[in-house]
Amino acid sequence: MLGEMPTLQALQIARERGFDLVEVAAEARPPVCKLLDYGKYKYEQKKKQNKSKSKQHVQQVKEVRLRPLTGEHDLMTKLKKAQEMLLEGDKVLITIFFRGREQAHKEHGRHMMEKIKKELDPVAKVEHEVSMTGPRMQMTFLPKPGAKAPAPKPAAKTAVPAAPPGEGAAGAAPPAAGGPSGSPAPVAPGPTAPPTAAAATAPEGEKKHA
Repeated sequence: MLGEMPTLQALQIARERGFDLVEVAAEARPPVCKLLDYGKYKYEQKKKQNKSKSKQHVQQVKEVRLRPLTGEHDLMTKLKKAQEMLLEGDKVLITIFFRGREQAHKEHGRHMMEKIKKELDPVAKVEHEVSMTGPRMQMTFLPKPGAKAPAPKPAAKTAVPAAPPGEGAAGAAPPAAGGPSGSPAPVAPGPTAPPTAAAATAPEGEKKHA
């Protein structure tokens, strides 16, 4: 920073140092200038502008197609995809196609549209209400500002049946057999081992007195 100085003096310093004198804040009083490589400065500015443009999202209208007899699982899968589109900033057009005799039961389509409106309510608002054009029933949704993806619904827990009274925990060892008082059962005596050779042979003195 060189501080406040006359323009001619600043230009002279810039030339001596091999830089350009570039005005970076014309609104300031006095204007703010920097000693820069002007070619490099323009390149950096253009790079920032291109990066800013790439981040700007161009809103599109994306269509989700259904049938009046679409199953529950397929419907929720397509609505999840619609939520993702809305969270990305796009509009979503819901279209229900009626074929043949299905056109005589348009109440099924209206019932489905009400369910769709309820499911998308956390992230969207209705732009165009239900309308009928030929065999198509349609409704358009706009993304809600600042909306976030709804938390997933907790899975239903399966209740574990309680053990019948009187039964112990699974895997518990059975009580040891014993008497009425719970004392250990007596051990039956086994066969008596034969006397060893040392015990069977008596000393000679004992044999004479026998």
